Amino acid sequence: MPAHSDAASAPAAAWRMPRWARHSGLVAGGIILAIIFLMGLLAPVLAPYNPYDQNLLARIVPPIWHETGTWAHPLGTDHLGRDYLSRLLYGARVSVFIGVTVAFVSGIIGTVLGVTAGYFGGKTDTVISFIITARLALPVILVALAVVALFGSSLSVVVGVLGLLLWDRFALVMRATTQQIRDADFVMAAKVQGASTWQIIMQEIMPNLATNITVVATLEIAQAIVLEAALSFLGLGVPPPLPSWGLMLAEGKSFILFDPWLITIPGMLLFGLVLAINLVGDGLRDVTAPDSRN
Repeated sequence: MPAHSDAASAPAAAWRMPRWARHSGLVAGGIILAIIFLMGLLAPVLAPYNPYDQNLLARIVPPIWHETGTWAHPLGTDHLGRDYLSRLLYGARVSVFIGVTVAFVSGIIGTVLGVTAGYFGGKTDTVISFIITARLALPVILVALAVVALFGSSLSVVVGVLGLLLWDRFALVMRATTQQIRDADFVMAAKVQGASTWQIIMQEIMPNLATNITVVATLEIAQAIVLEAALSFLGLGVPPPLPSWGLMLAEGKSFILFDPWLITIPGMLLFGLVLAINLVGDGLRDVTAPDSRN
């Protein structure tokens, strides 16, 4: 009887769902992100119109659920007669591009500084810690506003400014984690075998930082998207006519009382994107934690 029980439980153990698939937040966030990525990727196929084409005779057409809506423009048109569905689809590209690019730039800067400070310690750590503290003392949104106002608003300026301002979280996490593993047995063994500092950092330390880098990157992507939307809302973000969701919020704020869908639709999409990224980040943190029980 016990043998039969063991044999029956073996297939159940073999078919057990992986840990990530049992994390509801990670799965939900991943599905939402996949939908938004597909929206941006397939925008040229899905968009019924060119997102830049204007038709002043079809201004502020309401969405299809409105009594005067039309299937010619399922989500209506904006104040210049541009199809809202088309601009939303192409706007997914712009928002995701900004978030990913900013996280990539800030990730490189922060990881280099954090690993350097954590591994070498001493005066190097003191200098880099001072740089991190100085960066933390700067209000991101005010500095970004000042720089964009000085150099003008463009996609490259917004990405560059945010990338140079959002590296502090990478630096802090990488510094603390590197300090924890720099004296580990496998690092000491590599030193005894004559590995160079570069080899130790790239082959022993960096692989152990991959999970932390991924989790922090998800948080920074979400923050970059929100900051870009804030800059665009203030008129200093991505310049028109680029179909950024943040810019669409800014353009629709004048019509919020009479045509609220102009600001509600991109606002809901922006909320969904940021929520999905945070769900994925929290899920990755939980799934990769050594003591995870999910």
